[in-house]
Amino acid sequence: MTNKRKLVQVLIGIAILALLFYKIDIHDVIAAIRSVNIWLFVAAACSYFCYNLFMAYRLYYLLDRLGNKVRFRHSFFAHFAGMIASDVTPGRAGFFLVPYFLKNRTNCSISVGMAAILAPQGIEFILKVVGGFIGLVFFITAVSMNLSTNVLLSLCISGAIFGGLGVVMLWILWTDESLSGRLVAKIPYIKNFKEGFMDMKAKSILIRDSIPIILIIYFICWLFLAFQWQLIGLSLGITGLSFLAYFLLHPLITLIRFVPATVSGLGLMEGTTALMFHLLGIPNGMAIGLSFALVVRLNMILVNCIGLKGVFSGLYR
Repeated sequence: MTNKRKLVQVLIGIAILALLFYKIDIHDVIAAIRSVNIWLFVAAACSYFCYNLFMAYRLYYLLDRLGNKVRFRHSFFAHFAGMIASDVTPGRAGFFLVPYFLKNRTNCSISVGMAAILAPQGIEFILKVVGGFIGLVFFITAVSMNLSTNVLLSLCISGAIFGGLGVVMLWILWTDESLSGRLVAKIPYIKNFKEGFMDMKAKSILIRDSIPIILIIYFICWLFLAFQWQLIGLSLGITGLSFLAYFLLHPLITLIRFVPATVSGLGLMEGTTALMFHLLGIPNGMAIGLSFALVVRLNMILVNCIGLKGVFSGLYR
């Protein structure tokens, strides 16, 4: 059943892309991609690599706070392995395999690894929603972007869902109450993991006072991602968007990648980007937006391939 569901999600993503290529002149997209400045593309990849370095350091730092001293190279390859797994899984769920990759390289338990990534993920959901809301206000007021009621309502609903998910994750992980444990004990199948869940919860509370460090690292990472997007935009000849615009566009668009309808938001991210570029008044915005999203995805996958070492070393250890 799981394989069938994955196949359906892949097909949905391909169908969305096919629809986009049907609606948008594919020749314009191909021409835009062929015109990419390779040096700016490489510079964008370097910026994205720096983002991953800081994310790997965050994992290394939080594991240390949890009493698990691992080498940075282990957290580095485990993080990248999670990133490449997230590129081929619905809702980027593959990133939650990071604890597994850690366990296969170190003596770090699954519960400790999950504690090091789940709470920061909850904070990331909340910050993406906040950043997306600020972006909406900025684009509507400062750039005079016109959004239809349906689009605005869809964005608000999505933001509320992911913001709520982030709050629930932090409530479950960072509160001392036993209600969440009692709820887990009543859920079929999941109740078999109650002991591991309570251990993960106890470990998560130990990093609760690391919020300032988590926020600082996330903000630095956000800057690197915005810089990556600006460089890719420039490589495509887009000159009408400022760094601030890319900085605010990133959370607004990438939140859609966590929707588990397709593999890593395939088609959804491309369609959202094309629409946003059109609404922002970029010349030939639909085609350029689609080209931009495809180049960004390629840029990320090429860098994330570093994680193949972590994946295969975990499988064949």
